[in-house]
Amino acid sequence: MEIAITGYQIALTVFSVEAFPLEWADIQNHLAVAYSERTKGDKVENLEMAIATYRKGLQVTTFPDFP
Repeated sequence: MEIAITGYQIALTVFSVEAFPLEWADIQNHLAVAYSERTKGDKVENLEMAIATYRKGLQVTTFPDFP
């Protein structure tokens, strides 16, 4: 999971929300899944990171835009 998290974080530096909004949101979603399945560190902190990351992705993929 640590490699996946690092990879997604690096990908977010390449795919900006302004230039690639859907790809950026997709990466945020995958990163959130990785945080939620992470076994390293505090479980509560990992889940909080997952929720925060899901919310970032949802700012782009809103229901009115993608019903």
